[in-house]
Amino acid sequence: MSRNITIPWAILAFAALPALGGCFDSGGGDVEMDELRAYVQVAPAARGELIHSLELTGTVEAIRQVNLITDMPGKVRRIPVKVGQQVKRGDLLVQLDTDMARLQAMQADAAVKLGELGFVNATREFGRAATLHEKGSLPAQAYEQAQAGMEMAELQLMQAQAAQGLAQEQIQGSRLTAPFDGVVTYIAAEEDEYFNPMTVSPMAGPGGLAGLVDASSIKIDLQVADSDIGVIRQGMSARIYVDALGERIPEGGVIGSVDTVGIAADSTTRTFPVRVVADNADFAVLAGTHARVRLVLEAEATALYVPEDAVRGGEGSFYVMVLDGERARRVEVGVGLVGDKGVQITDGLKDGELVVIKGNFGLADGALVEVSS
Repeated sequence: MSRNITIPWAILAFAALPALGGCFDSGGGDVEMDELRAYVQVAPAARGELIHSLELTGTVEAIRQVNLITDMPGKVRRIPVKVGQQVKRGDLLVQLDTDMARLQAMQADAAVKLGELGFVNATREFGRAATLHEKGSLPAQAYEQAQAGMEMAELQLMQAQAAQGLAQEQIQGSRLTAPFDGVVTYIAAEEDEYFNPMTVSPMAGPGGLAGLVDASSIKIDLQVADSDIGVIRQGMSARIYVDALGERIPEGGVIGSVDTVGIAADSTTRTFPVRVVADNADFAVLAGTHARVRLVLEAEATALYVPEDAVRGGEGSFYVMVLDGERARRVEVGVGLVGDKGVQITDGLKDGELVVIKGNFGLADGALVEVSS
């Protein structure tokens, strides 16, 4: 149910008196009233780097990460490293027992020596048979038998050499070494435990005997909408921020660049894959953390800028309200890049001038203002 509320005209007239910009005279003369002040907030025009960017998110990954296994099965004899230890390329990570492999290698070495001796003798016999056969004093059957004996001795030698190579491979395969400089991420066995690479399943557990990661550089795979992919180029600068790491990350972010830009969209998400890489020599950025990535589309190193809320107008004509003593003065300005910290001012302002950022809507040129915190 609604009611009509009637306010006496005298009350309305009395309430309107403070809003009058002119005078009021109780006895016939004019009396000047105090001018109303507008409360505003201000900020200085600052100079510095201004960036126009596209912000995306992704997960930080080490540039290289591998699961390592030995070529041969065997009992773990020695583990000279620990998880988290920095290693160099070629450093030993895990050593399997080689007693049996060395015995097999010795046996293979002996077989090679016997094979070499047998082949030398067979070759010598065949040479004699060939000479006699040419003179007609050796039947063809005997000549062919000598030739076959030499060929058989050669095959036996080759077989022994293959066994020797296999034995040496078994010894080498019992050593698990680092393929590159990195950090050990896991060791999946204990000393005296038997390890068989044939039983390792990538679907269960870490997927290897040891893990190694090279986090001296990082990569972040991003998914970019089709509406934005057209402005992204290989080599474009990127800023990486990891909020969870706090002060480990520089204020301006970790500097990286666009490494690859996909040329085909995902059929389901309609996004394009983009990879960003960055140097991480100090290991400040940790793999597995969530990162914000700003792809720098435009940048001005020494731009004069103000907060975006300070700029009014449109359609090519812009202005700001500049604090001039106790009054706000309208100043026409030229604008440039719209970036992360505000709007670039190309003309009309000087460094440090205070501009109105709140309370400027409808504020008249020359209006009396009071700055509030």
